[in-house]
Amino acid sequence: QPQQEDYDDLCGLPDLNEKTLLENLRNRFKQEKIYTYVGSILIVINPFKFLPIYNPKYVKMYDNHQLGKLEPHIYAVADVAYHAMLQRRKNQCIVISGESGSGKTQSTNFLIHHLTA
Repeated sequence: QPQQEDYDDLCGLPDLNEKTLLENLRNRFKQEKIYTYVGSILIVINPFKFLPIYNPKYVKMYDNHQLGKLEPHIYAVADVAYHAMLQRRKNQCIVISGESGSGKTQSTNFLIHHLTA
Protein backbone atom coordinates (compact mmCIF):
# COMPACT_ATOMS: atom_id res chain seq x y z
CA GLN A 1 0.00 0.00 0.00
CA PRO A 2 1.54 3.36 -1.01
CA GLN A 3 2.28 5.92 1.68
CA GLN A 4 -0.61 8.35 1.97
CA GLU A 5 -0.05 12.09 2.04
CA ASP A 6 -0.02 13.37 5.59
CA TYR A 7 -1.45 16.69 6.70
CA ASP A 8 0.24 18.72 9.42
CA ASP A 9 -3.10 20.45 10.06
CA LEU A 10 -6.15 18.21 10.26
CA CYS A 11 -8.30 21.10 9.02
CA GLY A 12 -6.68 20.51 5.61
CA LEU A 13 -7.93 16.94 5.27
CA PRO A 14 -10.09 16.68 2.14
CA ASP A 15 -12.54 14.42 3.99
CA LEU A 16 -12.53 15.01 7.73
CA ASN A 17 -13.99 12.12 9.67
CA GLU A 18 -12.81 9.86 12.47
CA LYS A 19 -11.20 7.34 10.11
CA THR A 20 -9.19 9.87 8.07
CA LEU A 21 -8.21 11.79 11.19
CA LEU A 22 -6.84 8.66 12.90
CA GLU A 23 -5.13 7.44 9.71
CA ASN A 24 -3.40 10.80 9.31
CA LEU A 25 -2.22 10.79 12.93
CA ARG A 26 -1.00 7.19 12.56
CA ASN A 27 0.92 7.99 9.35
CA ARG A 28 2.56 11.01 10.94
CA PHE A 29 3.45 9.06 14.09
CA LYS A 30 5.11 6.33 12.01
CA GLN A 31 7.34 9.08 10.57
CA GLU A 32 8.07 10.32 14.12
CA LYS A 33 5.99 13.43 13.48
CA ILE A 34 4.36 13.50 16.90
CA TYR A 35 2.83 16.98 16.54
CA THR A 36 -0.23 17.80 14.43
CA TYR A 37 -2.35 20.94 14.37
CA VAL A 38 -6.11 21.28 14.34
CA GLY A 39 -6.20 24.96 13.53
CA SER A 40 -4.41 26.58 16.47
CA ILE A 41 -4.74 23.47 18.67
CA LEU A 42 -1.75 21.15 18.89
CA ILE A 43 -2.24 17.39 19.17
CA VAL A 44 0.72 15.47 20.57
CA ILE A 45 1.15 11.71 20.49
CA ASN A 46 3.64 10.64 23.14
CA PRO A 47 6.39 8.59 21.47
CA PHE A 48 7.63 7.31 24.87
CA LYS A 49 11.19 8.02 23.72
CA PHE A 50 13.33 11.10 23.27
CA LEU A 51 13.33 12.62 19.78
CA PRO A 52 16.04 15.02 18.56
CA ILE A 53 13.58 17.88 18.01
CA TYR A 54 14.22 19.77 21.25
CA ASN A 55 17.71 21.16 20.76
CA PRO A 56 18.78 24.83 20.45
CA LYS A 57 18.47 24.65 16.65
CA TYR A 58 14.72 24.08 17.00
CA VAL A 59 14.38 26.77 19.67
CA LYS A 60 15.90 29.27 17.25
CA MET A 61 13.94 27.96 14.25
CA TYR A 62 10.59 28.49 16.00
CA ASP A 63 11.49 31.91 17.38
CA ASN A 64 9.13 34.66 16.19
CA HIS A 65 7.31 32.84 13.39
CA GLN A 66 3.67 32.39 12.39
CA LEU A 67 1.81 29.28 13.46
CA GLY A 68 1.60 26.84 10.57
CA LYS A 69 4.60 28.12 8.59
CA LEU A 70 6.83 25.32 9.92
CA GLU A 71 6.10 21.75 10.97
CA PRO A 72 3.88 21.62 14.07
CA HIS A 73 5.86 21.80 17.30
CA ILE A 74 5.28 22.64 20.95
CA TYR A 75 7.84 25.42 20.56
CA ALA A 76 5.58 27.07 17.99
CA VAL A 77 2.69 27.19 20.47
CA ALA A 78 4.96 28.59 23.19
CA ASP A 79 6.34 31.22 20.83
CA VAL A 80 2.93 32.36 19.58
CA ALA A 81 1.66 32.74 23.16
CA TYR A 82 4.79 34.67 24.16
CA HIS A 83 4.57 37.12 21.25
CA ALA A 84 0.81 37.55 21.75
CA MET A 85 1.54 38.48 25.36
CA LEU A 86 4.09 41.07 24.26
CA GLN A 87 1.87 42.56 21.54
CA ARG A 88 -1.41 42.63 23.46
CA ARG A 89 0.13 43.30 26.86
CA LYS A 90 -2.21 40.70 28.34
CA ASN A 91 -1.59 37.39 30.03
CA GLN A 92 -1.78 34.31 27.84
CA CYS A 93 -2.79 30.77 28.73
CA ILE A 94 -1.82 27.42 27.22
CA VAL A 95 -4.04 24.50 28.19
CA ILE A 96 -2.35 21.11 28.34
CA SER A 97 -4.66 18.16 28.84
CA GLY A 98 -4.53 14.42 28.41
CA GLU A 99 -4.74 11.05 30.08
CA SER A 100 -2.41 9.97 32.85
CA GLY A 101 0.98 9.17 31.33
CA SER A 102 0.26 11.01 28.10
CA GLY A 103 3.21 13.38 28.48
CA LYS A 104 1.63 16.51 29.96
CA THR A 105 4.53 17.14 32.35
CA GLN A 106 7.10 16.64 29.61
CA SER A 107 5.17 18.97 27.28
CA THR A 108 5.10 21.59 30.02
CA ASN A 109 8.87 21.23 30.42
CA PHE A 110 9.36 21.77 26.67
CA LEU A 111 7.12 24.87 26.78
CA ILE A 112 9.09 26.32 29.67
CA HIS A 113 12.36 25.47 27.93
CA HIS A 114 11.33 27.45 24.85
CA LEU A 115 9.99 30.40 26.87
CA THR A 116 13.15 30.68 28.94
CA ALA A 117 15.36 30.46 25.86
